Amino acid sequence: MIVEIGERTFHLRATMGALRSAKTEHGITLNNIGDDPLDVVTLCYHFARAGARTQGQELTMSLNEFEDIVTASDLPVLAEALQEVLNIDTKKKRGRQR
Repeated sequence: MIVEIGERTFHLRATMGALRSAKTEHGITLNNIGDDPLDVVTLCYHFARAGARTQGQELTMSLNEFEDIVTASDLPVLAEALQEVLNIDTKKKRGRQR
């Protein structure tokens, strides 16, 4: 998933390594993402690091630097990107699907 933040393009990739990094470095897991928008930003940062590695690059900015380019208007974009990269179906399913 590609997302643009602060005139920069990031490739987000939800890898197990990214999830482990978010958990060990910041205590964030998929089960404890709450109402704090910084949790979403932090998880997206780890996914951006993983995405950069898959592109043969390295995300050299720190979490603080990443947070500094994210604005309140970017939060809906990040939340949507997070849902997509995690393959979360936000539509209610009606009846049986075949």
